[in-house]
Amino acid sequence: MDDQLTRLQEILAEERRLHAALRDELAREAALDGRMSSAELVEIQRRKQQWVAAIKEQEVLRMRVVDELAHAWNESDEALTLRRIAEWVDEAHAQTFRDAHQALVELMEEIRELARKTAANAQARLKAIDATLSVINDAVKMHPTYSGQGRLEKRTPTLKHTSA
Repeated sequence: MDDQLTRLQEILAEERRLHAALRDELAREAALDGRMSSAELVEIQRRKQQWVAAIKEQEVLRMRVVDELAHAWNESDEALTLRRIAEWVDEAHAQTFRDAHQALVELMEEIRELARKTAANAQARLKAIDATLSVINDAVKMHPTYSGQGRLEKRTPTLKHTSA
C-alpha cells in the first residue's frame, strides 16, 4: 500500500512539473504574441503538443495507481479522488495529496487563462487579416482590368466598408 502511495506521489509531482512546463510554454507564446515568425510559432506548437502528450501519459499512470488503491480499499475508482485518498491515509501523505490537488487546480486555471488570452488575440488577428483581404479584393474590383483580348474592361466600383 505504501508503495502505491509513494508511486502516486511521484506521479503527481511529475504531473505538476509537466503542467508548469506547459504553462511556461503558453506564457512564452503569449509574451511573443503576434511578434514571432511562422517557424517559431510551429516550434512552440510542437513543444506544447509534447507537453500535453507527456501529461496524458502521467494521467494514465495515475489512473492505474488510483485503480489499484480503489481495489485495495474496496472503493469505486471513479469516486476515489485525491481529496478522498487524503481521507484514507495518514496526515503526512494526506497533506501531500491535498497540496498536489491544489497545485494542479491552480496550474490548470493559469493554463486555461493563458490559452484563452492567446486564442482571443489570434482570433482578432484573423479578423484583421480577413478584413484586409476583403479590402484588397474590393480594390481590385474598382480598377479596370485587361480582358483576354487585351482590351481594358471597366468595372463599377464596389468598395465595401469593412472593419478589423
